[in-house]
Amino acid sequence: MPEYWIVNPLDETITVLVLEHNGYRTLGVFRRGEQAASRLLESFAVDVEAVFNAE
Repeated sequence: MPEYWIVNPLDETITVLVLEHNGYRTLGVFRRGEQAASRLLESFAVDVEAVFNAE
């Protein structure tokens, strides 16, 4: 899998990791007020605030 996301409800972050050279590297750790964006899917992004406000 070339990319995976970790959604952490405890600290309300979304961490995006990408596969590079036989290991994963953190592309970003996104918080409320930010957009978590995919490198794999160019136009795909998620509003972090919307994720954690969803019921």
